[in-house]
Amino acid sequence: MDYAQLERLEKRVSLKPNDRQAIRQLVTMLEYSNLPKQHLGAYSKAQLEVTGGLKKGWQAALVDTGRQTAAYSGWMKALDTQNIQLAVPIAQIYVGQTITINGEHGNCGQRLNFFEETKVICGLCHECYKVQILPENLEGMFQVYFLLLNLQLPRDNARKSMIELREAVKFPYKAYIYCESIAEAKECLAIFRAAQAEFEITGVHSKISHGCSEYSMEYPAFKYSEGAGDDFETPSDWSGIEEAYFTDIPMPAPERPSNSKPILSLRDVFAFRTWVRFAELIGDKSCEKYGTRLGPELPQPFVKRVQGQARDRHKEMVELCAQG
Repeated sequence: MDYAQLERLEKRVSLKPNDRQAIRQLVTMLEYSNLPKQHLGAYSKAQLEVTGGLKKGWQAALVDTGRQTAAYSGWMKALDTQNIQLAVPIAQIYVGQTITINGEHGNCGQRLNFFEETKVICGLCHECYKVQILPENLEGMFQVYFLLLNLQLPRDNARKSMIELREAVKFPYKAYIYCESIAEAKECLAIFRAAQAEFEITGVHSKISHGCSEYSMEYPAFKYSEGAGDDFETPSDWSGIEEAYFTDIPMPAPERPSNSKPILSLRDVFAFRTWVRFAELIGDKSCEKYGTRLGPELPQPFVKRVQGQARDRHKEMVELCAQG
């Protein structure tokens, strides 16, 4: 670990406590760090305080809402103790192996950029299936996140929990298990539902989806439908377009083979604070259990963005609850 870089970032943020770029770099750097016993600054101290409060089996214990809320209060206290007054918005958290489809790295950001420019779906994305999980509210979101930490999946499949900030994509809370075939997706869906029943989690919907949401919005036939065949016909020129596009754009290898870690990081805690503030802004009453006034504030651009979607997000919550 580059302790000198960590120390520089800590010093930079102490001098400019609203430097969002430096804060994001710092909490990301701390996520997989092995901190020395000497404290390098406020964020390192907060990281050690968060991890120091974890007991063996914390992943399973925190599926329980009561334990979550108590822990959340402690995490926010750790930030307050270090006078951390601004949290950068972190919408999503990954666990499990990095996304791979049939041995090839997902590089989802690059493939989505390609799709936005060309409206061509990468060949690899045709093999990508997911278990899509839709919690009805924030409480369910937290339960699902900690449940995903406990799942024993066929190949430690990549999992993601997130709040939805894309205006054109429905439902505010989501989680995904990434799979490389329909058969694997069905197996992972069964594992998830069994764990959901074991922990007696209600108000959470799950199904199989195909590729990214943007693909089926543009091409409805690409969407996965239970019991139906593959109705999507891939245009003959797509492979050539993809090959030409990526000829001079190398796909980067992931920084690490897995996003799982034995601790809870400060970056995770920032994500939890982001989720609670998001829930408050869209009128999700379940956020009151977590203490909406606890912890640092989120930047105004994030607040305004969510406020602009709040009415629609609340309607989506109601719609999902009505599905039973």
